Amino acid sequence: MRRAEATVELSLRVLAPLLATTLAVLTPGLSARAQDAGEDAATNSEIEQHFSDYLHYALVGRFEIADSHAQALLENPDLNPLTDEAADELIRLSDEREQSMDILLLIVNNSTIGDNAKKVIDLINEAHLRERKKPTRILDHIEMLAGEPNQQAFALEQLQASGEYAVPWMLKVLADPTRAQLHPSVLATLPKLGKKAINPLIAALDLEDEALLHFVMQTLGKIGYPQALPYLKRLAESSEHPPGLRDSAREAMDLIVLANPDVKDHSAARLFAQLAQSYFSETDSLMPDPREDNANVWYARQGAHAREEPLEPVAVPRDVYTLVKCMQTCRASIQLDPAQPGMLALWTAANFRREARLGMNVESEEAAVSEATRPENWPRSIYFARSFGPEICRLALSRAVTLGDRDIALGAIAALDVTAGPAAMVHHGDAFTGASLAEALHFPDLLVRIKAALALGKAMPQDNFHGSEHVVPTLAAALSITGKKFYLIVEPNEVARRKIKDALTAGGAGVASSGRLSAALDEAHKNFTHLDGIFLASDMAQSTIIEALREIQAHERFGKTPIVAIVKEGDTLILDLLRTEDNRVGSVFDTTGELGPDAAFVETLLDKLKGVAPKFGYQEISPEQAEMLALEAAALVGRLAESCAGVFDVYVAEDALVGALEQPSEKLQVTALDALAKFRSASAQQSIARVALASASSESLRLAAFSALAESARQFGINLDERQTNELMVQARGEPNLTLRTAASRTVGAMNLPPVRSAEILLTQQER
Repeated sequence: MRRAEATVELSLRVLAPLLATTLAVLTPGLSARAQDAGEDAATNSEIEQHFSDYLHYALVGRFEIADSHAQALLENPDLNPLTDEAADELIRLSDEREQSMDILLLIVNNSTIGDNAKKVIDLINEAHLRERKKPTRILDHIEMLAGEPNQQAFALEQLQASGEYAVPWMLKVLADPTRAQLHPSVLATLPKLGKKAINPLIAALDLEDEALLHFVMQTLGKIGYPQALPYLKRLAESSEHPPGLRDSAREAMDLIVLANPDVKDHSAARLFAQLAQSYFSETDSLMPDPREDNANVWYARQGAHAREEPLEPVAVPRDVYTLVKCMQTCRASIQLDPAQPGMLALWTAANFRREARLGMNVESEEAAVSEATRPENWPRSIYFARSFGPEICRLALSRAVTLGDRDIALGAIAALDVTAGPAAMVHHGDAFTGASLAEALHFPDLLVRIKAALALGKAMPQDNFHGSEHVVPTLAAALSITGKKFYLIVEPNEVARRKIKDALTAGGAGVASSGRLSAALDEAHKNFTHLDGIFLASDMAQSTIIEALREIQAHERFGKTPIVAIVKEGDTLILDLLRTEDNRVGSVFDTTGELGPDAAFVETLLDKLKGVAPKFGYQEISPEQAEMLALEAAALVGRLAESCAGVFDVYVAEDALVGALEQPSEKLQVTALDALAKFRSASAQQSIARVALASASSESLRLAAFSALAESARQFGINLDERQTNELMVQARGEPNLTLRTAASRTVGAMNLPPVRSAEILLTQQER
């Protein structure tokens, strides 16, 4: 067996007992029932057979066999795409096996075959969702509310299962005077739907049917969730609604119990602002159903459409739901009180984050596919941020700095870059005036720091400001991005630590490693501008792995770095502590024993790191992006050197510019040469000369270097050593390539050498 296969097999062997033990506690007797199902396979449908066998083999830890049944299940033509009949069967199977979803979730989170388990879960959820949404099913259950007590109880249970999808049809019944006999039953049932009914009921407050609005507000009051308060308060304050409706709104508000009843005295604008902040913070009570990939944003229909179906659900990806709602509630607050820069900034921050979660580049103006709540040709987030101006963008940046949110920071910096003057960029603000760009120079993400430094450098402020000393070092860091990866390892076992480090460095990575966190961090801080990943052994002692997580999260430079825990045998209980402390952290079981980790194990670590990186907001800087940043930084350093601005010490970047001459990009080499030509420095001029005089360099690069050398000599005189001066004269006299010889001679002329040296050029050129 190959070593990689052995590693996987060992992982399964260690994990199987843990998973089986957990499942046995959750599902007593299920293993035996699953075994019996195999004996009755001849009487089962193909879907039922594979589903039962899948659960059984997963339960006993035979993951590879289980996964083969999952694959067969997913490839069934009735499930791909899902037919109504197959949906009904999936519902039956999952309901009969009460703990099936728990098993599938454990497989997703704790085994190597989680991908197919997630697909099976998605199919079951889709089947249940399809069933809950059926209008005929919902209407039948509404009719049953007027039946016998056992029918009423069954109808209530089924309507609660339909949740938010039942609300529009229940409102339609309430709006129909010909069905008045059902109104008392529907009114009694609506509040029993609880939290699930809140969002469609709030949307229903925009309907035009006055009688129906009374019913809706009465129900919202009985349900009692405080997220309804701003909507009710807005109606209560509105002069456009009749007094009776305003009274109903106030009565509904009085029914909502709050720890601080004085909140009800706040204006609607303030209540919307508070709700917007709660949505942005993703407060648990406002989060959508975690079992579904999408969540509904509800809208009221008007006119004839409202009579057919009063409310319309618009599905958005679950990850952006709270951000869409945040933007909606910000807008509602601003409509009531436009003079709220904080609300504009919150809306801007939510919009940046929404786009980032949809996979968009927040710095871009290019049209991109958005989600369904945005109309066609909706402008990008950068459009709004730039339109709102520096004050709003500084407030958004302040929020980004506080939260460590990379995407909001990048968006705010991109907007400030083209709208803010030097004073607006460098003014050290507060919670009311927003952050200065200089504060972003300490952001725990390299790209944010570089973007902030580029914007500050281009502004060329004339006076010193707080943080100005960090601008040029950050630009120098941009010149050093080479695509090389940098990692930190904390592993008490010296042999294991060395093997992991050797495997990573063999792949070209830079590694800081130690048995203790403090030593590894010191090494990384000294040598690396950023980290691409951190690996922490579960048996580390000083600090413990939990203490290490907290220390890393607070680190100014490395606080956003993705982390993977190396879980040793006997340390499986650490998984619960890790999830409680930071559920973004990945974990890999080290089952290599006395053999120790090898390249296959390191590949597993890197794969896990890649999977958890998005949860930390980490995004790799691509080679193309790295080159673009380096080019921009080199050109800017050159302009700063030429301007002789006293605010920035450009000579801090000289070594980085010289290092850029070794980069493979000739475009970057040429830009670095041009920048070095602006430095009044003997070492800078000599570095340019080394490129110009190197026969191994391309002709185009040498021509650029001769030009830069001539400019340096013209501005600052001769700073070459004797060897370089002599070699320059040799090439000016006798370089076989006439184009290069001509360029060398121009450089000699710019150096204004003594006449005796200039005469050498004439005397060495033969006339015949």
